[in-house]
Amino acid sequence: MTQKNAAAVALGRKGGIRGGPARAAKLTAEQRSESARKAVRARWAKAAPAAPSLDSSRKALHLCLKRIKNAKNENELRRLTEELQRIVFHKQYQNAEN
Repeated sequence: MTQKNAAAVALGRKGGIRGGPARAAKLTAEQRSESARKAVRARWAKAAPAAPSLDSSRKALHLCLKRIKNAKNENELRRLTEELQRIVFHKQYQNAEN
């Protein structure tokens, strides 16, 4: 693995720190919103293989909430909470596409 030039890394970081906020300040609210939407779609596209098998129906949501209510231990509660987050985010993604 090659070593990165520390000066080049510092210069790139300096430009990134200044450039991001400067670019955002020049965009309209609508343009920032569209940019954020595009970023969300790109992130979800990377996770797309898992998405089709995910049931994000209202019934699945209520079933998950019921299982959270009846969870016996912390590990089960954590797993179910993560599942709930996936259901909710998947539903939001579907709504954003429509």
